Amino acid sequence: MSESDAPMKRKSLVSLLALASAFLIIPPAAAQMDSTTAGDEPLITDPMAQARDAMARGDPAEALSRYLRVLARDPGDLDALSGAGSAALAVGDADAAINFFVRAEKISPRDGRVKAGLGSALVQKEQPRAALRLFDNATDLGVPPVDVALDRGLAYDLRGENKKAQAEYNLLLRTRPDAEATRRLALSLAMSGDKVGALAALDPLLQKRDIAAWRARAFVLAMTGDTPGAESAAYAVLPRYQADALKPFLSRLPALKAAEKAAAVHFGHFPEDKVPTEMAVVSPVPASKGMPAAVAAAPQPSPSYSSTPAARPRFDSSGRLVMKPDSASTASTTTSATVETSPARQAAQQKAADERSLAEDRRAAQRKAAAEKAAAEKKAKAQEEAKARKSNPERYWVQIASGAYKPDLDKEWDKQKKAHGKLLAGKTPWTTPYKTTNRLLIGPFPSKGAAQDYVNEARAAGLSSFPVTTSAGQKVERIN
Repeated sequence: MSESDAPMKRKSLVSLLALASAFLIIPPAAAQMDSTTAGDEPLITDPMAQARDAMARGDPAEALSRYLRVLARDPGDLDALSGAGSAALAVGDADAAINFFVRAEKISPRDGRVKAGLGSALVQKEQPRAALRLFDNATDLGVPPVDVALDRGLAYDLRGENKKAQAEYNLLLRTRPDAEATRRLALSLAMSGDKVGALAALDPLLQKRDIAAWRARAFVLAMTGDTPGAESAAYAVLPRYQADALKPFLSRLPALKAAEKAAAVHFGHFPEDKVPTEMAVVSPVPASKGMPAAVAAAPQPSPSYSSTPAARPRFDSSGRLVMKPDSASTASTTTSATVETSPARQAAQQKAADERSLAEDRRAAQRKAAAEKAAAEKKAKAQEEAKARKSNPERYWVQIASGAYKPDLDKEWDKQKKAHGKLLAGKTPWTTPYKTTNRLLIGPFPSKGAAQDYVNEARAAGLSSFPVTTSAGQKVERIN
């Protein structure tokens, strides 16, 4: 990930604080380079070196363009796939990144860097459990823990494990200064209720007039209950109409749980945003005093006096749908469905759900990779055919002999020249395959009519021949 605050500007409400964020625009020079080097012209420079240089300059869009150029020629290039995955992550396209990393994982299943990249992509897809397993795999395969600390910390924050997240950010910051790690550390401290520590962590960046840090400060104040201060901070860095639109978002942050705050400030998601659309209209059932929460969430009889309980979905603490009761179930089934699942069973169910989700992402990425490979092969074939047509246009010849053994055609040419020297004087022999034999041709002639005129003259002189037209792209070789 770059040091920009990409995770905090994903969704509509959070993006209101992203005043200073710049849109990624491929430089005109790069676009011109792409257009001039496309087609049949050979690459003069190494696109892999250009891609790495673009990433070093902080231009992931240009880097991605270069990596894609390499993959168009070699879809199985491991370095290009890994580089394209990192570049796609840097421009904010987690789906594309997953595609590239899954393709790379198929080629090198024990590459720790690929595991780490896939983990970072899954963090952006808000699948922290699956991401943490991949980070563990990456470090087991030799990736230094500090290299995955930034996104591993965010994964822990998304699970509400702020202390672990802060340990990851501090691990990175002990190694080198990192503005993004500093901002994430401050936000994590605020999620755990440490307002003083969060503001202290941000202070060096605020002194440098880091706009992203000022936006993070507004979130810190909101998450720790200082809504007026958060609103003032928003008005200080945003136009009034944007700050006005942001006020409801800031006022809701203090009531969220730690994991929900992480999803809100990093991705713009509130818990209800994860509910399927068809379920979002269902209001939660309020718990009665003294009634267990699981029982209070059970389906209640509808006001229509029907004995069939109304179907209501159940969600876990992160807002994910975990069960959809059958509206036609009996009373005994409804009663048994209200028994609270043990924490171990919930963890097992969540792990299984994460694994299914990752498997679905991998299958989708494999399908996409196969489609891209087929498209690349089709494009390459079309370019080859175009090149062949350009070098071998439609031409007109006269066939004077043929032979199954190509190397002997020069002897046949000598034989014909001795027999018809005057007629073949100044002519050049050529050959092209035809079924199980090889044609011996002379030409090319300027037109089909000219070839036919020569055939008429040759036949009159005793040389058996007939006109032949080779289609565009058909290779015709000169006989030496």
